[in-house]
Amino acid sequence: MPEPSESDRRKAARLQPAMAAMRLVDCLERGWDVQFRCQYCGMERTWGRREFLGQRLRKRLARTIAQVQAGVFCPQRGCGGHWPIVRLMRGGYQDAQADTPATQRAHVVTMLLDAGVLPEEVGL
Repeated sequence: MPEPSESDRRKAARLQPAMAAMRLVDCLERGWDVQFRCQYCGMERTWGRREFLGQRLRKRLARTIAQVQAGVFCPQRGCGGHWPIVRLMRGGYQDAQADTPATQRAHVVTMLLDAGVLPEEVGL
């Protein structure tokens, strides 16, 4: 089977407009994980709540999925593939107490403050 062309890879990585405009903090608020799959070597990496609130991603929570996709490269040594395929998945950390949007927002604000991130810095 022939290797996909660059245009085929761009088509495979194309995001739906609603998904492209979504910010990482929105994924955190909804309890979603973001999965990246390299088009060159097939390596997968998933970012969940622990990664969102970790030292590396805290400063990037205000970025959109499209901005993140454009800046992520495959971490596999020797690959360095760009434009990964992005999937949003339901994470394993939904808060059973957050049954209304207001309580869900309050829970996210508390998580951010506990991690040392001001909600204003990420657009909340």
